[in-house]
Amino acid sequence: MKIAICARWLTLAALALVLAGCSRERSPSAGADPAASVNRLRSDVTFLASDDLEGRGTPSRGLDLAALYLETQLQAAGVAPAVSGSYRQGYRVGNYTPAEARVVVRINGRTVNPGDYIFVNSGRDPAKGPLALPSVEVGYGIVSEERNVDELAGRDLLGKAVVARKGAPWPLHPGAFFGPDRAVGKFTAAAARGAELFVYLTEELDDASDAESMLVRHMKGVPVSFLRPEIPHASTFGPVLLLKPKAYAAGGAGKIEVSISASVREARASNVVGKIEGTDPALRNEWVVVSAHYDHLGSPPVPAGQDGIWNGADDNASGTAAVLELARQVARAPGRRSLLVLLVSGEECGLLGSAYYAADPVAPMKQVVAQINLDMVGRPEGNKVEALAHVSRALFDQAVGAGKRHGIEVIADRHPEWRALYLTDTYAFARAEVPCIHFFTSLHADYHQPSDTAGKIHYAEMARIVAAAAEMARAYLDGAPRPSFERPKWFVTP
Repeated sequence: MKIAICARWLTLAALALVLAGCSRERSPSAGADPAASVNRLRSDVTFLASDDLEGRGTPSRGLDLAALYLETQLQAAGVAPAVSGSYRQGYRVGNYTPAEARVVVRINGRTVNPGDYIFVNSGRDPAKGPLALPSVEVGYGIVSEERNVDELAGRDLLGKAVVARKGAPWPLHPGAFFGPDRAVGKFTAAAARGAELFVYLTEELDDASDAESMLVRHMKGVPVSFLRPEIPHASTFGPVLLLKPKAYAAGGAGKIEVSISASVREARASNVVGKIEGTDPALRNEWVVVSAHYDHLGSPPVPAGQDGIWNGADDNASGTAAVLELARQVARAPGRRSLLVLLVSGEECGLLGSAYYAADPVAPMKQVVAQINLDMVGRPEGNKVEALAHVSRALFDQAVGAGKRHGIEVIADRHPEWRALYLTDTYAFARAEVPCIHFFTSLHADYHQPSDTAGKIHYAEMARIVAAAAEMARAYLDGAPRPSFERPKWFVTP
């Protein structure tokens, strides 16, 4: 989508380029100045999370303005464009607004009352026609290695509509919406095994006290975006149907059909990709990837008088700013291996940008030594940061050591049962058996809310997280042995 950028924005971008160049530390041997790093992080997050960028939805004017800003910062830092002389890796996106769409659900030909379901589309192009799938009932649909439960074992779910009941054989945590016994965990497990539609039988479609239905109702109004053309099974995100049990029982098991009539607009979105080439002729074709997603939820429709911009300061202007700052530090003294700076869009729509990148990588996946991903790193509890390294103990151990040296306590994934590897931009790399680590400072009350604003970021602690991540990247850039990759038993892919 071509955006006419007004003179004000061109002036802002040029000013950002000048300021970034002025603040850059020129001595390649000097360590990062903590105060200067904090100021740059604050400046980056404040800009990216400003109302002027309208929540950086994919695709949107605000997302394109964010990409322009990222380009200027990378250029000022001395990071070269990585995509045939450009910083932009563009891809086609179809999108529509759910409120303007018409959805019809049928079970064995019987039309379901609209009040008996909530449908959330993720990744499905209406132009492909209706979903018409045989159903597979899987009980609660729980897969939990920790509890030695696997209700999907031995089931052929590829291309099916998987039907699971809400609940578990044990009490549910009342406020949780992640975990193997909740909708997100059950959906992820089914999608990882090739399910094309997840049907969740629940009575609580309109219960404001129910965390799961609240999350789904919120996502129902978010604009839908999807890759064109589709990349099959590129992520574990797909259509979800919350359905009242009585409606399912009335139709009977068999075939479930979902028809979507929508006015789809086609546009373009971009990943922003830069590189710092290595100095060693024998190692420069090996890469360390540092990544973050720079998109957020945009400006979904809200009732009159409410804040309609979802600024996404922590999610994920924080990670984006962290990657920019890490890149600035490396650019002052390139390593023996090469660094790829990968800032993806479309994460909130179902990992679109990282899925597209994995299908057309700038640095071949076999030549990537490690991926370091930063997502929501601006709101630590004290000095703690989680390091999710589900496929590489070596990366986790290194993160712990680097954290100690920079005043950060690196802790293991506090919720390994959430299987966050499926839900982040590390998924595309883990599928290719690239060792990867994901820095994260945990969820908070402002997660996916308009209240996620720049004034709530803890910039000093964030700068220490960047320093620890930069030390990790530096070790591999300077020639440290490739870390190991260990595939967990639970990590399955279609």
